Amino acid sequence: MSFFRALLAALAAPILLWSCSAMPDHDPNAPARPAIGERQTLQTAEGAQLVWYELSAPGTERPPLILFPSAGREASDFNELARRLNDEGYTVWLVQPAAIDGARASKDAPSLMDLASDASHLVGRAGGKPVLVGHAFGNRLARATATLTAKDISGVVLLAAGGLKPIPEKARQALTNSFRPDLSPAEHEAAVHYGFFADTSDVPDYWLRGWHVKTGTMQGQAVARTEASEWWAAGGAPLLVIAGLQDSIAPPVDTIDLLEAEFAGRVSGVRIDGAGHALLPEKPEEVARAMLDWLDEH
Repeated sequence: MSFFRALLAALAAPILLWSCSAMPDHDPNAPARPAIGERQTLQTAEGAQLVWYELSAPGTERPPLILFPSAGREASDFNELARRLNDEGYTVWLVQPAAIDGARASKDAPSLMDLASDASHLVGRAGGKPVLVGHAFGNRLARATATLTAKDISGVVLLAAGGLKPIPEKARQALTNSFRPDLSPAEHEAAVHYGFFADTSDVPDYWLRGWHVKTGTMQGQAVARTEASEWWAAGGAPLLVIAGLQDSIAPPVDTIDLLEAEFAGRVSGVRIDGAGHALLPEKPEEVARAMLDWLDEH
């Protein structure tokens, strides 16, 4: 069973339970924090409502960067990375997933390629052959979008990129529990920590919120409706793959190792010690430095 088929199956029953239960003492589904940048929207002819936050870099000749967050998570997960990249002269777009902050997909039951078709409007709008950046689930969306817009992008950056193999059971359960408001705050934090952070990392408060069940379920269904062969190769684009060595959800042996072996010659791999699946809040400078070095080369 693939990563997102497992997530979908695991969330299906608890959603009904949570909807019928009393309000919890804490709410993982509450907004994590505001995204930085100027809020932008675009209504597409197909009916999608695209929402993103823009940090502009006027006069730059560097390609814009379009960032897609993890499953059920918000664009604000990229705040620190986006600021760092913008300070180096890059225009950065932090994209909100459908069902968050007014964003809406063009279809009620989209496939991953439908979501990519929606996102392709951002590529056209950004201009300048942007680089697509995806974290966790966002890596799938980035690769699917790259497949549809191969001639119009410069490359793709994958952070905590899931592989084709099922994740270990304990990590899968931790992922599911990260969305659950019926757990105690201590149980919830323990689940988030195990699933997304290295043992040596602290969980920032905004990672205890921003777990949007509706969005995560929609994304899981979208992946389940789509064959991996449709998006896996990212349209032949140059790839930077950044992995945390302590990633329990997407272990390096099932992810970065596979991508380097399959796409030798167009994959640059960076492994970061002391980081799990969250990666971004754990090693912000290492992630930013790896991206900036790769962008300079490409």
